[in-house]
Amino acid sequence: MILQSCTSSLVACNIYITSAASAALPSLLSRAQDHCRQLRLVQQQQQRKDENNDSNTAAAAVVHAYADIPYDRSSFHLAGRSDCVAEVAISLIQNALNEIELKNNNDNDASNKLEARHPFVGLVDHVSVMSITSQESGTTTSTTTAAAASAARQIGSQIDQSNSNSIKIHYYGMACPNNTPLATVRRKTSFFNSGGAHDNNISDNNENQQQQQYEKGECTIGTPLDFVENYNIRLTPNVDFGTAKTLTQVLRGRNIATKGMGVPGVEALTLPYIRHADHGGNVYEVACNLLEPKIGSVEQIEVELEKWIQQQKQQLLSKDDGDDMNDQYDRDYFIEKAYRVGTTEEQCLSLLKNADEDEYWIRYDQQVFSRFNAFLGYK
Repeated sequence: MILQSCTSSLVACNIYITSAASAALPSLLSRAQDHCRQLRLVQQQQQRKDENNDSNTAAAAVVHAYADIPYDRSSFHLAGRSDCVAEVAISLIQNALNEIELKNNNDNDASNKLEARHPFVGLVDHVSVMSITSQESGTTTSTTTAAAASAARQIGSQIDQSNSNSIKIHYYGMACPNNTPLATVRRKTSFFNSGGAHDNNISDNNENQQQQQYEKGECTIGTPLDFVENYNIRLTPNVDFGTAKTLTQVLRGRNIATKGMGVPGVEALTLPYIRHADHGGNVYEVACNLLEPKIGSVEQIEVELEKWIQQQKQQLLSKDDGDDMNDQYDRDYFIEKAYRVGTTEEQCLSLLKNADEDEYWIRYDQQVFSRFNAFLGYK
C-alpha cells in the first residue's frame, strides 16, 4: 500500500540478506526501486495540491545495492522519510522471506561455502535504521533518532506478525527498551560462531539450537546512536591469519583503554575471504564497523593501517637482514584492497535533495541496478 503522507524525519535503512546466489535478488531490487518511485510520485502530487508543502527531499530511494559472492551476502541501502522507508523495507524483506531459502549445514555440498560466509543469524540477517541529520532541517538529533527507532520497531513488528513461525526478531540500540548494543545482542545468538567468524565469542549451545527452530533463522533489527559506516580491508596471500589478527587488534576501539591502541568506536572482525585461485585465491579481510564515524573515521583507520604496514615491513626486513628487499614490502605487498561498504550519511542526504527530478532518478536507478548485477556476476 502506498502511504498517503510522507512527512516524517529522514532515515537510512540497511537490509542485509544472507544470499548472493539467489536468482530472486535482482527482482527484489527492481521492485524496491519501483516502490520508491511510486512514493515519490505520491509526494509530487501532494505538493501540487498543497502550496505550503515545499519539501525538497525525496520520499524514498534505493541509494545503493551490493552483493559479495564469497561472503554469500547482499545488502540494500534505502533512504528517505521514515514512514516511507519503513514501508519499502517491509515489502522488500517480506519478498526476500517468500522467495529465498536459507541454506544451512544440512544442505548437500554446502559446508565449504558456509565456512566462507559472512557471519549471520538468518536469511534477513540484519536491518539497521539510522537517522539522517540535516543542518538545514532544524530537527534535533534526538527527534530524528526517535523516528528511526520507531521505524525499526514498525518493520520488526510487521515482519514478526507475518512470519512469527519462521523468523525470530531481536531488537537492539534505540529500538530496544534497554538500548542494548548490537554486539551484545549478537553474542546471545549464533552470530559469532557462524560463517567465517574465527576470533570471536562462541555462543551458548542452547542459543544455537534455538535458531534451528526457525525456517528463516533470526534477524537483528535496531537503531544505532549514530550513522554507522562500514570499511573492509582485504589482505593479500602474504598475510596469514595470525598476522591478520594483529591488524584487527590495532583497529578495535575497545582496545584503547586496555592495550593503548585502536580507533574510537570501531568494531573489527577477522574473516576468511574464500575465492577461486583465478580470482585471487583465499585471503583474509578485516571488516570494520564505524559506530562513531565523526570520531573514529575511515581516515583514522587508514592512519593506523599505514602504521601497521610499517611495523610489518620492519619485522620482515629484520628477518631478511638486507636493504635490497625494502622496496618489495610496500602497501601492495600486504593490502589487496581497502574499501567502503554501503553508504554515508552525507551521500544519502545529497541524493535525497533530488526530490522531483524524474530523469535523474531514472538514470540513478539504472546505475544502481547495473552495478548490483555486476556484483552478482551477471553481464
